[in-house]
This record gives sequence, structure tokens and C-alpha cells, in this order.
Amino acid sequence: MAESFLFSIAESLIAKLASQAFQKASRVVGLYDDLRDLTNTLSSVKAVLLDAQQKQDHNHQLRGWLTHLKIVLSEAEDLLDEFDCQTLRNEVVKADGSTKAKVSHFFSTSNPLVFRFKMAQQIKDINNRLDKVATDRDKFSLQIIDVDTRVVHRRDMTHSRVSDS
Repeated sequence: MAESFLFSIAESLIAKLASQAFQKASRVVGLYDDLRDLTNTLSSVKAVLLDAQQKQDHNHQLRGWLTHLKIVLSEAEDLLDEFDCQTLRNEVVKADGSTKAKVSHFFSTSNPLVFRFKMAQQIKDINNRLDKVATDRDKFSLQIIDVDTRVVHRRDMTHSRVSDS
């Protein structure tokens, strides 16, 4: 059950990283390559999560691996949320800010240069930790299980005949 939760988190992180707005912002800030590497690692981990769900009842080490993965994914989620917030903050200052507000913003803790450096370091740290978790998956002989995530809606049959009553 928890692994399907992890699968959902990994899927939402990949979707967020793949969004056009996020890719544009990452190019502006100069973190596109780092975030692309993070996306690739997330995709490889996500691919084996469903197999891990099936095997975790019989393997205590696998449960530990999943717990560690959950921690790293939560931190990655927090990091991407922080990136989103900072991007929105910069857009607001750029659009509505006076010169005084822009200068104040530049010299605050939200300085774009400091933010870029800090984000790059945190993304590399998350990516390294996720890489370690991804390589540990080989210990458990996890297989890639393809999932069709498209939603299929069932439709009731309709007809054009009018009831006699």
C-alpha cells in the first residue's frame, strides 16, 4: 500500500519536472541539466516500485529500502516546492516591484545568485542520494512492471428510442 503511495509521489514529481513552466524556470535559473538528471533517476526508481510492493512482505531489507526511498522522495518534493515558490516570488517582484523592492530583493536571502547556488547544491545532494537508492535496488532483483496510467471510463449504453409510456 505504501509503495503505491511512493509510486504516486514519484509520478507526481516526474510530472512536475516535465511541466513546461517548470522546465522554463529551470532554464532561467540554470538548473535544467541537474533537474533532467533527477527526472531520469526518478523514472528508473519508479519503474521498479510496483515490483517492490509485491515483494516487500517477504523481505525486511526491501522494507528498509522503501523507507529510505520515501524519505528521499519527500525531501525531493519539498525541494521542488521551494523551487516553485522562489520562481513565483521572482515573477511577482519582477512584475510588480519598484526599483527599491527589486534592489531589496536582490540583497535579501532570496537573492537569485544565492538561490541558484543553494538549489544546485540541494538538487545534486538529492540526486546523489536517489542514485544510491536506485543502485541499491539491484540487491533485490526488482523487475520493471509497466503500468498503463490512462484512465478508462465506462459509458452506459444509450439509445434514441422513446419510451411508450
